[in-house]
Amino acid sequence: MAQRPNFNRTRTSTFRPFLANDTNQSNDSNFTFNRNSFDDDPDSMFYLLTALIIPSFLCFAFLFYNFIRLPQLRTKSTNLLIICLLINNFIHIWVDLPFRLYFLFENRVPFSNPTYCLIWTCYDNILTTTDLLIMAFTSIERYFSIFHHFFLHKHERLFYHIPIILCFLVPATWYTVLIFAYPCQKTFTYSTFQCGPVCYLTSSQVLVNIENFGFFMFPLFVIVIGNTTLIICVIIQKASMKRKLRLSLWRNNLRMISQLMFIAVLYMSIYVPSCILLIFSTYVQRTRFQPWAAYVRNNYFIHLKYIVIFGCPFMVLAGQKEMHQKIKNLFARTRCQRRVRRKTDIHPLTMMNTQNRKE
Repeated sequence: MAQRPNFNRTRTSTFRPFLANDTNQSNDSNFTFNRNSFDDDPDSMFYLLTALIIPSFLCFAFLFYNFIRLPQLRTKSTNLLIICLLINNFIHIWVDLPFRLYFLFENRVPFSNPTYCLIWTCYDNILTTTDLLIMAFTSIERYFSIFHHFFLHKHERLFYHIPIILCFLVPATWYTVLIFAYPCQKTFTYSTFQCGPVCYLTSSQVLVNIENFGFFMFPLFVIVIGNTTLIICVIIQKASMKRKLRLSLWRNNLRMISQLMFIAVLYMSIYVPSCILLIFSTYVQRTRFQPWAAYVRNNYFIHLKYIVIFGCPFMVLAGQKEMHQKIKNLFARTRCQRRVRRKTDIHPLTMMNTQNRKE
């Protein structure tokens, strides 16, 4: 039975063959493309992800330190979902990235064990979906926080605690049941990313469509439309605020959406192209573009989501005005210490210095 792509994988999952000459040809068209461009430099993605680890970890550490040390930031309602987003991405790095880097470098999964393959696939899908759902709900929450503040405050539990639980519980239940309990024949290829696609993707097009639309396209649609609507509404709001001499409130609203906008642009820059490629590789049949779209998603975008994960703390930091002052103070303190050190440095006397003094 033909393999059906879903948003986390494509038709054959990520495969890095050991043979030098390899082509990929679609059954639905006569379009053939050469895969050697990727195979000639198989470690490019490995080095890209490795180069981003240390800067991202430093930014994560700075954010967590300040959120823990400054209760006014930690308890701020608008930061609650942002903190959940950071925690989810930080966990994703720790539990997934080492295995992903090993695969990119060694051409095979770290452990040739079926249980390991299923567990890795399961929590990677759960964390990816949770990340998108939290980001989508953050876009909705920010709209209510600006334009329906009293309603949001009155139903705080409804808008914060319950959705956060559901954002994790729904994908966790879905993937755990389908990956471990769905009745289908499981096969594992250890030279393929995460040992190949999970078997339920070959058994039911309905399940594939639910994943693609419910766990990927719909959250992405909410992120794009929600943030676009926020920008338009805040711009329109400026005129009425100006008439009522409440521009300070408008500036505060603008700052609130700018905090989210930095993160939203990062997510859209990776996931919107990935969604377009998914549509062409899965739902647009008999087109010359289909095998190329599947190949690009298969070998690049399945790993490029780490650009979002690594970039998330920097985008969060860009929107935290309170932390900007701490960074300025840190640099000012460092410059001051250098000046003091220069003044207190004792320069040893030399023969030239002694002669100059005598003259």
